[in-house]
Amino acid sequence: MQEQDLIERQKKALNLAREGQLEAALDTISQAVRDYQSSSLSYFIKGRIHDELLEYEASVASYKKCLSRDKNNKKVKFYLGLALLTLEQFDEGCRYYEARHDIETLKKFGVIKKWFPKSSRGKVLIWAEQGIGDEIMFLQLIRHLEEFHHEFYLECDKRLHGVLETNYPWLNVISRGTNIIPTEFEYQFPMGDLLRHFHKKIPEISPLTLKANDLSEVNLSLEKYIKRGVSLVGMSWLSMNAEYGLRRSRPVDSLCKHLNPENTAIVNLQYLVPNEDIEKLRSLGFDVIDQFDCYNDINSVFALISKCNKIITIDNSVAHFAGALGIETELWLPALQNWRWGLESDKSYWYPNLSIKHF
Repeated sequence: MQEQDLIERQKKALNLAREGQLEAALDTISQAVRDYQSSSLSYFIKGRIHDELLEYEASVASYKKCLSRDKNNKKVKFYLGLALLTLEQFDEGCRYYEARHDIETLKKFGVIKKWFPKSSRGKVLIWAEQGIGDEIMFLQLIRHLEEFHHEFYLECDKRLHGVLETNYPWLNVISRGTNIIPTEFEYQFPMGDLLRHFHKKIPEISPLTLKANDLSEVNLSLEKYIKRGVSLVGMSWLSMNAEYGLRRSRPVDSLCKHLNPENTAIVNLQYLVPNEDIEKLRSLGFDVIDQFDCYNDINSVFALISKCNKIITIDNSVAHFAGALGIETELWLPALQNWRWGLESDKSYWYPNLSIKHF
């Protein structure tokens, strides 16, 4: 009977949270925690609700209570890591953030010794994880590897190879998905562990970390606007993230309300862009530069961004591209933002040129 009562309360709390009734959900699960203190699941649910309420110190406490009852729960460790990283408690957060890897991935690379800054000289594989935006974000710290006497091989999205060869000629690049032979390397670590190794150097990140290749086709497409003194504003407004895309995306017209079509041209940076959105911008009087493949041709995307006077974007890869290129960027985030952007600041520690707005 008690077990069934606990399950019903947990279900009720989850349903209330899904409906957006977060305070009621928190009251419900808090009462369940008081009455059934041995339930690890109740503490996990409580932690997730605190996350939604942006109460990260409380969510950290709940996750730790959960782990004290279920020490090997990778899912709880992962969310605890995210909460700690959001609070910028990097040392502890990175330890728990390791739970982001699935067992098969760890088995694949675990046969190679893990690299640490004090490791002796050898060939080091930095293996790919997460998306192309995160790859750019973690690249903000990769220059610190140059001081080590190792031979580094970075596995990453093939679309980034041109950018990497321009900016990091000392770094060997491998296409993501390449069949990697473990015996060819002495060491390995996931790309996200650059944060673990070098988070104390985040304050040293330069406002202009990467440079784009100068492409004639891009220059020709923008030349007439530049000669006329028209302001070029790059825009991206849709997230294709399966889990958070709807929450992060914005209607395209909501991002250009304060722009004057008489002296502004829109540079489309949105991949898989709906035709109706481009037509909407044109119906508002804007010229739109829209002839580039913003998914496959990342070199052109970087070149376009580098020519823009300003970028307006939601939380997607364009925010990272523009941030890393040092272009003035207006980033629009939902209230429940990703750990990568911090908690309360209107600035980003990853990209000093980026200003954060909320919708």
